[in-house]
Amino acid sequence: MKRILSCFFLAAASVPGLAQGDPAQEAARLMVEQEGKFLQMSLEQGTRAAFLHFLADNAIVFQPGPVNGKQAWSKRPEHAISLSWKPLLAVMARSADLGYTTGPAEWRKSKEDEKPVGYGEFISIWRKQPDGTWKAALDVGGEVPGPAKFEEPPQLVFSFSPDPPATAGAPVSPFKKLRETETKFMAASKSDSTAALVASSSPAIRVIREGVFPALGKEAAGLMLSVRRGKLSMERMGGGVSTAGDLAYSYGKYTLVNPQNIERGHYLQIWRADKFGWWQIALDYQAPLPVEEKK
Repeated sequence: MKRILSCFFLAAASVPGLAQGDPAQEAARLMVEQEGKFLQMSLEQGTRAAFLHFLADNAIVFQPGPVNGKQAWSKRPEHAISLSWKPLLAVMARSADLGYTTGPAEWRKSKEDEKPVGYGEFISIWRKQPDGTWKAALDVGGEVPGPAKFEEPPQLVFSFSPDPPATAGAPVSPFKKLRETETKFMAASKSDSTAALVASSSPAIRVIREGVFPALGKEAAGLMLSVRRGKLSMERMGGGVSTAGDLAYSYGKYTLVNPQNIERGHYLQIWRADKFGWWQIALDYQAPLPVEEKK
């Protein structure tokens, strides 16, 4: 347990390349530090207590659809399963007010158990609160077949937005560009979900689906989704964007129609602006609803 916890605090305090005094990098350090405290409370006081403490009042979780996180966790038993996790990627907006972490997770029936009973991949979106603290604005996760396998122990990677592009004439609002890009993506997805995602994604996209390991990068994403190609309809239910207009997320409902079946569920997408100011999908997550048994 101590080894798990140490990775957070060491990462936040001593990762090469994190500049002292840079607002975004200081915020990333604080976000990862808060993630470590989140895990520490989960292991020491229980998962329910930790979520109730670190979720924002208006935070969203999927159960199975988007609901208020605090209300959902307040209804759970005091001694539920024991969760542990490790962020491998931490992303921060230029304005130092919005970021996210993602990485592998595992759960046990109780914290005393040595062997996990399940494995997954988590995504936590963090937002700076008016009082300066960091709280989770959204927390979701998907199940994977087993523990992640690496040739070498993975290290936490920090990622920051590039400087805003220089523009000639009247600048175009990044928020307007985001909405236009989302609208175009949703329209293209209605014809070919896989082609639309690959075309709209960043080179380092992460695609997370239930029951399989995450796909990292465009090539892996295209391969994963080639067997799930279909006509995708999406309905946005909520989201948020950084003050700098370089990092955003949205969540909602989806319906995927292909020759084999019709899948319904809920999605989370994280968008980042590149060095030219173009919005690209950095992370795409879908959680299908349970299949209803035919009577």
